[in-house]
Amino acid sequence: MEWRLENTRFRITVQAMGAELSLLWDSERQRNWMWRPLPGVWNNSATQLFPVVGQLIHNGLWQGERFFPLAAHGFLRHQLFTCIEQDDTRLVVEACDTAETREMWPFSWRVRITWQLLPDGIDVTWSVHNPGGEPWGYSSGWHPGFALPITQEAGWAVQFAPACHGPFVTHQRTLSIPEHPLTVAEFPLLPDSFSHGAVYFSLVDNSHWAVCSPDGRPQIVFYGNQPWLALWGVPGADLLCVEPLNGTTDDPHFEGQITNKRGICWLSAGEHHDHRLSVGFPADSEQ
Repeated sequence: MEWRLENTRFRITVQAMGAELSLLWDSERQRNWMWRPLPGVWNNSATQLFPVVGQLIHNGLWQGERFFPLAAHGFLRHQLFTCIEQDDTRLVVEACDTAETREMWPFSWRVRITWQLLPDGIDVTWSVHNPGGEPWGYSSGWHPGFALPITQEAGWAVQFAPACHGPFVTHQRTLSIPEHPLTVAEFPLLPDSFSHGAVYFSLVDNSHWAVCSPDGRPQIVFYGNQPWLALWGVPGADLLCVEPLNGTTDDPHFEGQITNKRGICWLSAGEHHDHRLSVGFPADSEQ
């Protein structure tokens, strides 16, 4: 099952399985911005991450004496979403805990995702709810892949405004953060940029970032309230994943206790958090 939204410029398709954005058709530019799954490269288009982000070096997390056997990126991408509201340009979908997820992570949870088409792009809001009786910690994020000619054309880059901390390069899917990190305003997308895996950045409040073509024009502009950003691609493929995140992959020396995990958000019983992202496609940025 899937849902479709459309306005005068864009048409999007969201899959019920995992709430995966599989199509973002731009009639003005006559192109689909989303990566089409390709075995041997990346077999997804835009996965949802919850209740963890990245690799867990202990194949799960401890909370005190309790161990939660969680896989990398969690389980939300494997959950079937249901539609709560829909009109021509707005869609609200939801998934919640099941007997299967409680075997891995014994908490009541609900994630509601709202998609809103705009004249120049989309707004996405993730509302993470704790309807249960005990607090829990989580990380979340979005892992969209964009089809861009970054290997065909030299000079593509990601620009940050204001400048942020990074880049932090992963090693075997783990991430160390230096005590005195560098500050960067632009990250060039080179053939070997992702030869070791994803590259992370620590964002500042009210920041935005843009994927720019070799002539310096922004092609995709992002604004969100997530504190971390990961960039990832497969060397030799015209794929760029731009991942706004609440949390990161594990530190190589992480001992496994969730209370010490970098980037964990805590929700008390009955509370919810909203995480937002706007993705814009400037109309005057023809390549």
